[in-house]
Amino acid sequence: MHEHHEVRIAACPDYVWAVLTDVSRWPQFAPSLREVVPFDGGPLVAGGGVRVRARRLPVREWQVTELRPHRGFTWAGTGVFASARLRVAITAEGSGRSLVAFTLEHSGRVASVVGRLTGPTAATHVGELAAGLRRRCEAGQCGPSGSVAGVAQRTR
Repeated sequence: MHEHHEVRIAACPDYVWAVLTDVSRWPQFAPSLREVVPFDGGPLVAGGGVRVRARRLPVREWQVTELRPHRGFTWAGTGVFASARLRVAITAEGSGRSLVAFTLEHSGRVASVVGRLTGPTAATHVGELAAGLRRRCEAGQCGPSGSVAGVAQRTR
């Protein structure tokens, strides 16, 4: 199973990155996601993980397998005889605009069964996340130089 969603956002990539990587706040703009909790409670880090509780899906744990600051990340999750991967990519599209692509893939011996059972719900959730991200980011601001304004920066 392969699902792909793209969303164009009238916000600079740095702002989109700041909103996107604050995963614990995703349920505020994507209500089908009941809870998203980083394992260590902090920002996304390569090798770290997140637990996602979504409407009409089992709780899933994901490992951050790739982190490309301000450009995207990849999560991977495994189950019995199936695995899933979520790739998120941010591309600058000119002055203060971004394109964000979400790709969800299932693979493994029972991926076709898992895809038929959970695929439509998962695809709806990813689409809702993309649309909610656009609304949330467009409500924020970027400064004239493309710098992020109004985003609390977390450091560890």
